[in-house]
Parts: sequence; C-alpha cells; structure tokens
Amino acid sequence: MENSEASVSSTATRTWHDFLERMRQPSATEFVKQIKNFIVSLSNNAPDPDRDAASVQEFFSNMEASFRAHPLWAGRTEEELDSTGEGLEKYIMTKLFTRVFATHPDDIKTDNEFNRKSALIQQFIHPDHLEIQPIYRNETSWLQAQEELLKINTYKSPRDKLACILSCCKVISNSMFNASVSSNENPPGADDFFPVLIYVTIKANPPQFHSNLMYIQRYRNKSRLVGEAAYVFTNMLSAESFILNIDAKALSMNETEFVKNMESAQIVVSGLSGDYNGEHMQSQSSQSQSVSESKLKEVPSVSDLENKGASMLVMDEEVSEKFENFRYLYSKAGDLTVGEVEDLLNGYKQLVFKYACLAKGMGVPVVQPDAPGIQTSGEARDDGKKEGLCVAEPPPETVIGGEMVDAPENDVQVEAVRVEGDWNDGAGASTHESPVTGEVASETEENVEK
Repeated sequence: MENSEASVSSTATRTWHDFLERMRQPSATEFVKQIKNFIVSLSNNAPDPDRDAASVQEFFSNMEASFRAHPLWAGRTEEELDSTGEGLEKYIMTKLFTRVFATHPDDIKTDNEFNRKSALIQQFIHPDHLEIQPIYRNETSWLQAQEELLKINTYKSPRDKLACILSCCKVISNSMFNASVSSNENPPGADDFFPVLIYVTIKANPPQFHSNLMYIQRYRNKSRLVGEAAYVFTNMLSAESFILNIDAKALSMNETEFVKNMESAQIVVSGLSGDYNGEHMQSQSSQSQSVSESKLKEVPSVSDLENKGASMLVMDEEVSEKFENFRYLYSKAGDLTVGEVEDLLNGYKQLVFKYACLAKGMGVPVVQPDAPGIQTSGEARDDGKKEGLCVAEPPPETVIGGEMVDAPENDVQVEAVRVEGDWNDGAGASTHESPVTGEVASETEENVEK
C-alpha cells in the first residue's frame, strides 16, 4: 500500500513539473496569455458568485480540451492529463482566492449565523441529543476529526479544502467501523454516520464554514466532484443545513428545555453574569432572546475573537510573517534540546496565564482540553494514528511573482472513506500534489506576467 501511494505521489510530482515546463515552452504562449487574461478579466468585474462560478467552470473545461488537442500533451495518459487539470485549477483559484472567497453578503451573513448558532449549541449538546449509539462514541477520534475539519481555512484551492472534509469523514467512519468490529455489530450505515458528522461539525465550528462550502461547490472542477467526494460533500452540506435549522425537535428535546439551554448558552458565550433568573430563562421569549443576541454582539466571546482572527489571517497575503517570531512553531520533538524544552515550558505557563486572564476579563469559562496530549499535525504514533488534540501546521508556501501562495505539496492525503463497511474507490479523496520549488513556480509566473 505504501509503495502504491509513493508511486502515485511520484507520478503527480513528475506531471506537475511537466505541466510547468510545458507552459514555459514557446508553443504554450497562447495558453499563458489565456490564463493571464482570464484572471485579469474576472478580477476586474464586480463579484457575482453565480456568474463567476460559471465563468471559471467554462474556462476549466475549455482549457482542458485545448490541452488534450495540443502537441505539448500528445500521448499523455489520462492520469497525467488529470494532473494537468488539477494544477490549472489550483493555480487559477489561488490567484483568484481573495476575489471570490467570502465576498457575497449572503455568504458572510450565513457564516455568522452558523458560527453563532454552533457556539450556542456546543455549550450543551450531548450525543444523546442526536441519538448517537454508545458504541460509536469516541471523543478522542472526534477531536481528531474536528482538527482535520479546522484545517480547511489553511488552504486556498477547492481541492485541498474538500480534502479536509474528506479527511474528517474518514476519521469518523474508521472509528465507527472499528467500534462495530470490536462489538461484533453490523457495519455502520449512513444513518449512524450522519449524526456523528453533525456533532463533530458543531464542536469544531470552523470559521467561514458556509463560505468554504460554497467555494468548493462553485469552483471545484465539476468533472472531478464525483463519486466518493461528491457523496461526502453532499453529507456535509446536509449537516450544515441541519445545524442552521436546528431546533428542539431536532435535538429530541422539549421546547421549554431547549429555550432554557439556549438562554444559558447565550449567557456563557456572551460573558453575561447574573442578569437572568430561572424564571426568565424558561420564558418563551423572542424578546429575551433578542436581548441576549444584542448583548452577544456587544461582548464578543473568546471563540468569536478566535474566529475573527482566523478569518483575517486566511485573507492576509503576508500571513507567514505573523509566525516568524515563534521559533518553535515548526519544530518537532526530536529537534529540541533540554534547554529548549525548559523554554517551551515557561512559554506555555505564560500562555496559560494570559489566556486565563483574558477569559476571566471577558467573563467566560477557562476551558482545559480533555485530550490526553497535544501534538503537531506532523507527529503521529508509530501505528500511523494520531491521538489527542492536534495543532494544524500552516501549509508550506511558495513565492510566485512576489505573492505568497500555497505550495502544491502533498497538502492533505485522504484515502477512501468507509461507509456501511465497504471501502470505496476514494475518487477525488486524495490530494497527492507534488512539491514545486519557488524557482520553477516563479519562472512560470514570470512567463504569465510577460
């Protein structure tokens, strides 16, 4: 299996470099001009998601048809042509990211509504509310699934963002399947999987989640959003809809209990203190709810500030500079000396103290992670499984034409997702994208800019 994956990755690397080299050839000048003109043309128009999506999809289709008919790609295999199309999509959408991502007021409004509602629901939701069977409850695996989903904002290409969703679902489905085997139960089905996906998504509460889903739906090449990828993505769209419309019935609660829990959650999240008595909480009141929502807007929670900061970082073209002063951010355990471990421990204590002071000052709880350990995403146990709450490592970046762009590396590797006990083909579920040096990428960009 490892040799097979290494072979796929090696092939992807060769074909991506082959694409860049061919685009530098004199006979590819027309392709370069078309790519440049398309990016400039779309960037100069006012944002219109439907029109922009149609234009991008049409451009992908026309360019790939042109590649197939051009002598530069004569005799190429389907795999190599597919890799060329993936490279084109990643390049185009990286360049257009700030122009098309989260630019429509309706998307931004839904983002805020999703984050607000998830922040409230996650304060009191329990697996029982979604009727998740006890044998499938695994908080450690759920934390890992949340971490995979939260990586979605560290990438800019639709394929990489989709891969984060696929990876999240893979963690869930593998955990459920292993639980069914250990309990001698039938393999889990879609009705078992979906409630867990909802629970994990609420707990993760990714910033700009709706905008990410719309970005994938609009700009992932339609010819590749098929099979396993399409199935999992449809499930995530359904999970988002469920959360946005969640009510007492959806959580198997009576209306009074639901209102009380929502009122209590609003107090916790907004940092309010003692203004609500039990009788006030139980009143059905759109009025009291609107008052709480108003105060929620006035007093942002720690979660709100984190979401706001994450949203600002992902849109910041100089995001890598924000992490330059954190010397251990990209270190691994084996790289550290005894003295550096002591420095890290002191830094950790200072960080905890600052966090506790911030939370106390805002009137919100100081939450301690339940995970048994914290490790960077690159560190795994010998058996290949991660445990504990992982910290997503920012993706490597490449300088292209003076801009910081996600390097098309093996950003996310996702195998098939097990649902109902069978291994699917995982179409679209892996992103074995090849590393590209800044030198080669810059040369390509230089050709585009000429």
